[in-house]
Amino acid sequence: MLTSNRIVLCLVILFSVINPAQLENRSKTASNNDTLQCSGERKSSFLWRINTSPPSYFFGSVHVPYTRVWNYISENVKQAFMRANKIYFELDLTDPYTIHALTTCQLLPRGTNLTQVLPRGIFNRLENHLRWVRGEMDSWLTPDQRVRGLHPDHLFNAITANWVRKRPIWAMLMVYSLTPSDIASRGFPVLDLYLAQLANKYKKGKGAVETVEDQCGPINGLSLGQVVFALNQTLQEQEIFRSGVTSPVYTTEKIVNSYKCGEIDSFSMFSSEYSSTVPLLTPKSGLSKEQEQISEEINQYFKDHLINRRNKRMSSRVIELLLNNRGQSFFFVFGAGHFVGNYSIIHLVRKSGFQVEEVGIDDDLDAWTNSKYPSGYSMSPGRVAGTFHDLSDEEKTKAFLQLLQHQLKVEKERGGNKKSTKVNELWQNLPAPDLYSNESDDVNAVRESVKIWYGLSNAASGLSTFPAYLKFYTLFYIINRAFLLQL
Repeated sequence: MLTSNRIVLCLVILFSVINPAQLENRSKTASNNDTLQCSGERKSSFLWRINTSPPSYFFGSVHVPYTRVWNYISENVKQAFMRANKIYFELDLTDPYTIHALTTCQLLPRGTNLTQVLPRGIFNRLENHLRWVRGEMDSWLTPDQRVRGLHPDHLFNAITANWVRKRPIWAMLMVYSLTPSDIASRGFPVLDLYLAQLANKYKKGKGAVETVEDQCGPINGLSLGQVVFALNQTLQEQEIFRSGVTSPVYTTEKIVNSYKCGEIDSFSMFSSEYSSTVPLLTPKSGLSKEQEQISEEINQYFKDHLINRRNKRMSSRVIELLLNNRGQSFFFVFGAGHFVGNYSIIHLVRKSGFQVEEVGIDDDLDAWTNSKYPSGYSMSPGRVAGTFHDLSDEEKTKAFLQLLQHQLKVEKERGGNKKSTKVNELWQNLPAPDLYSNESDDVNAVRESVKIWYGLSNAASGLSTFPAYLKFYTLFYIINRAFLLQL
């Protein structure tokens, strides 16, 4: 079963130019305040080696301020990054179009606002919760944030800018970003963005394996009934937390702690641990059969659209890059959740014929050997095995991509017979966000929340200057905050 808290955390898992001398000091300042609680020795480096020549690498990231985790990232990860010729991300957060598209992605169709799509009672509760947050914000800021120029009113207004024009799913994510621990983290670039800034600094090739449309479409694809249900449960959770009766079971803090400890298995949204211990949005006894069904539908939707389908699409683009760029070393930075499970990106890239093996925390990259493949193993780096053996690189790429496209088409046809109510049909057929639209007041207002989320705002970053293209904004969505953390 899926909780609204878990939806957001999954988005953090799935779906950041600083002086190196400043980096060390800032990192220590932010990290030393954290208490690390690991069940044993650190387990995973979140680094995997691909058998290209020179080697390429996968790195599992987490969408949180880099200062929270940088000191816990192993040295061989940083060495692999520096040795790579090209750094690829899910999205290129330094591209102005990406940021503009991510901003417009959050908005309802022109002329529509939340008062028209939400039940009045839910809208009023959302408005009341935001009013309460505004009153608490001053106590949530840290002394370091105040020294660096962050003001509670500015931060609140930036995060909630034009919230009545946001789609309900984004309003829900906004609510989850307005917590004491999240507010205390604002002011530094998220890890993905920081690595992109380092790639610019060291003049490395840079790119992305996804488009904004790839990520925006699935998030906005839930039916209106599902979204209203999730938002209602989110508000119920927050109202209980505000009363002090209970506290969140799964929080960004726990995601950060798991990442520092190298606990790779805890980054699976659908692991047995989650399935057995995470309750529904409210206690199981408090949900009707219809509500349980809605929760399960949301669960399956995210599993299919935000994990499985994206993994297939991302892995096909990784394979294409590796096959068509011999002699280049790639460093792929994706959310850690994409590397967990039977249908992970690692699994799919291995199926294409590449050797992929995890690099240990203390492994020396120069002396590193692949223990899974015996000496004398003759498979050439980047060669697709089996019937692909005699094809040219271009033919291999086309054949593999055609196969993946066929599989996606078949899966879509098999899953296309679900019934939906007329209102949900209308909701899902509303005009899609015009990601190419010109600037508008709505976009300009929401953009500031994107800047704050990624740590791109001048006030939030503590930097006096930014390259022009970074002054736009940047957000990622997979839902503003936790789903964002892992994927």
